[in-house]
Amino acid sequence: MSDLTRRERAQQAQSAAEDDHASRLTRRTMLAGVAATTAIVTVSVDTSSVAQSPISDMEAFTQLSAALTGIPAGKLAPATDSIGLRQDYFNWLNEKEPTAFASLLNIAKTRITENKDTAPQTMIDELRINDNTNFLARSIVLMWYLGSWYSPANLKRLVDEKSSRVPVFVPHTVISPKAYTQGWAWRIAQAHPMGYSDMQFGYWAREPAPIEDFISRTAAKGT
Repeated sequence: MSDLTRRERAQQAQSAAEDDHASRLTRRTMLAGVAATTAIVTVSVDTSSVAQSPISDMEAFTQLSAALTGIPAGKLAPATDSIGLRQDYFNWLNEKEPTAFASLLNIAKTRITENKDTAPQTMIDELRINDNTNFLARSIVLMWYLGSWYSPANLKRLVDEKSSRVPVFVPHTVISPKAYTQGWAWRIAQAHPMGYSDMQFGYWAREPAPIEDFISRTAAKGT
C-alpha cells in the first residue's frame, strides 16, 4: 500500500513539474509574441513619422527668406544665434499679416516638399503671380535688409502710383534696435549704421571681402 502511495506521489510530482514547465513555455511564448508585435508597431510608427518629416513653420520661413533675399539660410539662422532676429521677424509677421503669412508658409512647405533643390526658384515664381502674397514677400526682403517694416499695402500703393509725378512717401517702422544694427544692407556694404559698430578700427583700409561671402548672385533668366 505504501509502495503504491509512493508511485502515485512520484507520478503526481512529475505531472506537476510538466504542467509548470508547459506553463512557463506558454508565458514565455506569449510575452515574446507581444514584444515582437510591439516592436513591429513601434518601428512602423517611427518609420512613418520619419518618412513624412513635417516641415516646421520656422524652417519654412527660413528657407523662404533665403530664397527671397539670396542670403544663405545658414547665415540668416546660424546654429548658434544669440541675437534671435529670425524669431523676432517671424513673430512680427504673424502679428501684422497672419493670413498672408500663413499662405506664404504653405507655398514654401509645398515647394520644399516637392523638391528642395528647386524650391527657391519655384517659390519666387509662384509668389510673383500671387497678388495675395507678392507684396508681403517684398516686405520680408526689406525687413531682412533694412531692419524695418514696410507694409504690403504701402508697397502696393507705391507700385500703383508709380506713374504719378508726385513722389509717393512710403512710411516704415524700425522693428527693434537690434534689427536696425543687424540689417543685411550694412553687412553686404561692409559698413555700419550710424551710432553703432562692431567692426575693428581701421577696417576701411583693408580690401573688402567678396560679395559672395554674404549673398548668392545668380544671372537673370535669359542672360
